[in-house]
Amino acid sequence: MVRVKELISSYAMIEYLLKNLPEGPFKVKAPRKVKPNEVYSRYEAPRGENVHFIKSNGSDKPERLKVRAPTLANYAATIAMLKNGFIADIPLIFAAIDPCICCAERLVQLDDGRRGDSRVLSFSQLRAMANERAKKIDFKKRKIAWPF
Repeated sequence: MVRVKELISSYAMIEYLLKNLPEGPFKVKAPRKVKPNEVYSRYEAPRGENVHFIKSNGSDKPERLKVRAPTLANYAATIAMLKNGFIADIPLIFAAIDPCICCAERLVQLDDGRRGDSRVLSFSQLRAMANERAKKIDFKKRKIAWPF
């Protein structure tokens, strides 16, 4: 219901803007190069606060770009929510933060304490690794054959 009310409010804002739109050109060509500077922008989204940080060095490509989606920030809260809970609570807890998996696609640093090495993996690589490990599970004996 909250999202439906937000949509109705958004439609009212759009109607107001269209009725009060000033005369003149509405298309502006953005420059390809910008002055060296840093910009930090944050705004509210349906799942929480979106954050963008851009650092320019004066060229046509950013020197640094950082985007933090709300889902990424909400994942940390799930750890606290899952403590002392029941397995049946897991779907409800994840539904409460309304995760957007593609918004949270990031790199993962995998530290292997046994071998003492560290690797950086994308979530796609991590998912592939999990699928490979799942193939090695002997469900009859319920034992897992770990590759390392």
